[in-house]
Amino acid sequence: MKLHRNTIWLIPLFFIITFPLWSIPVGTFLTPRGGFDPDLKKAPAKSHDFNMDHVRITQNQGGVKTAFIRAEKAATGEDPDVLLMDNVDADIFDEDGNITKIIAQKGKYHTVIKLLTLTKDVVVNKTADNQVLYTDLLHYDSEQRTVDCPGPTRLEGDKVVIDGGSLDYDIKTQTYIIEKRVHCVLNGFVEQP
Repeated sequence: MKLHRNTIWLIPLFFIITFPLWSIPVGTFLTPRGGFDPDLKKAPAKSHDFNMDHVRITQNQGGVKTAFIRAEKAATGEDPDVLLMDNVDADIFDEDGNITKIIAQKGKYHTVIKLLTLTKDVVVNKTADNQVLYTDLLHYDSEQRTVDCPGPTRLEGDKVVIDGGSLDYDIKTQTYIIEKRVHCVLNGFVEQP
């Protein structure tokens, strides 16, 4: 039994002595085969693609909350600074703290310039003035505090319905500009003598 234990050291000695004989064929066998793709050396492109459910975006200006935007789903596309949103519900706050509710089927929010673009069945409900605006395209600029509807719009209020080809609204001054073939219906007004 002792003889067998003492001869075990011969195995590593055998590999060391015969190294020149077996190293070349074993090295050739273990060499990687195939071509080398130089694109593998390049760093992978940075991707910001993601999908989110139940998104909430709060906007502040000068320490005052100016907008609160909710969406069922949001995702990024080719531009990582733009969120593509579904079923958007937004609250816009004016200088007095009154809330204007906006809902739309689709929307885009540019995170750098803080521009919200809403499309498909856009409804704006300004409860303080009892006014409702209907359009298919609306741009809300958070920095300038303006609303721009470049397409056909319908504004309904107490005893008034105004159809126009475009609408601009300044939240700070509360000024409407309706252009392009405006049609206005006034109801219930009594003519003054």
